[in-house]
Amino acid sequence: MPRWYTVSAFALRGRILRVLQVNKFYAPWIGGIETAVQELAEGLQRLPNVHCEVLVCHERSHRKTSLVNGVPVTRVGSVGRLLSMPIAPTFPSELKTIAAGFDIVHVHTPFPLVMFCDWDEIKARGARLVIHHHSDIVRPIQRALLQYVDGFERRFLDSADRIVVTSQGLLKNSRTLASYRSKCQVVPLSIDLTKVQRLSEAEVALARQRFGISERERVVLFAGRLVYYKGLQYLIDAVRGLDLKLLIAGEGPLRPMLERRIEVGNLGSKIRVLGRVSDAELANLYSIADLFVLPSTEPSEAFGLVQLDAMAYGLPVINTDLPSGVPTVSVHGETGLTVRPADSVALREAIAMILSDDSLRTRFSLNGRQRVLSFSRPAVLEQMCSLYDELISPPVLSRFSA
Repeated sequence: MPRWYTVSAFALRGRILRVLQVNKFYAPWIGGIETAVQELAEGLQRLPNVHCEVLVCHERSHRKTSLVNGVPVTRVGSVGRLLSMPIAPTFPSELKTIAAGFDIVHVHTPFPLVMFCDWDEIKARGARLVIHHHSDIVRPIQRALLQYVDGFERRFLDSADRIVVTSQGLLKNSRTLASYRSKCQVVPLSIDLTKVQRLSEAEVALARQRFGISERERVVLFAGRLVYYKGLQYLIDAVRGLDLKLLIAGEGPLRPMLERRIEVGNLGSKIRVLGRVSDAELANLYSIADLFVLPSTEPSEAFGLVQLDAMAYGLPVINTDLPSGVPTVSVHGETGLTVRPADSVALREAIAMILSDDSLRTRFSLNGRQRVLSFSRPAVLEQMCSLYDELISPPVLSRFSA
């Protein structure tokens, strides 16, 4: 944990930094952004002189408050979802009310509802607005609808005191942020390395047995939501003819289609769709796998947080050359291989190359374990706290070496 000490005038008056994290959904909802928000909120809440709360939408129509791992969470009722976005008409007014008294309002986007909030009034009360831009909106129908609220989006971005992006690749390729780069700062997503639990050889053998993997069988792993931009159909086609077992961990709307594709291709003995798995089961999967593949096809995959998990367990990673942060997390030729998106042949060749070369696989494994240290929770949390501190005058937090 970073060594943060309250030494400012605010601290001498008993002042604490109050941060409100705002997102579409929160745990137990499964998603990359939701995971990132949860980890940031819990990390902040553990720091001395920081109080963090979360405001999100509820899947149901009623409002709900709860404590999740020590973090107060308010969920505003919604009446459904449209194009993956919650329909919660009262959210802007709820946000305006709850934001009072917070020093930092940290909003995670894309989330169109937040554009309709009265940010001038919120900021007039003393709050600073941090926009955490995880991805541009790229689906054609969503972009078509977004043009009708373009003025609201520009006012929202104009109101930001700082815009956080998760990678230089995303910042470079983002059309949304093209006019706002002077406000932007790159802070990557993080991984809690204390949660990485590698299995002993005996435990690995038992886990392989439990998942029906023979002693010498190679295992390729995918973990994530089964949604359109993950490119799983290309991975399924890629493993045809290869001597391996593909394990797909995750749940999502495309599961029936993917299972039909596996059945029609007569690949049931080679590919298993496991559905949603527990954290303990996922740790077992990372431990028994030889290779991790993230075959995403759209820049909606803005970072690929699961790549950090895979590297922490020593797995080489195959990712795709998207105009986002994905290929900057696991680096081509260093921690794995990067191939063209939506290309089953390129995926097949990359998988075969890594699985057939023990020395290459070992080199990628060692490099990945080293690289993931720069994404550790304390290192990234320190960057975020430094950003907050710069926005608060006088600063609530100051840092010095102990």
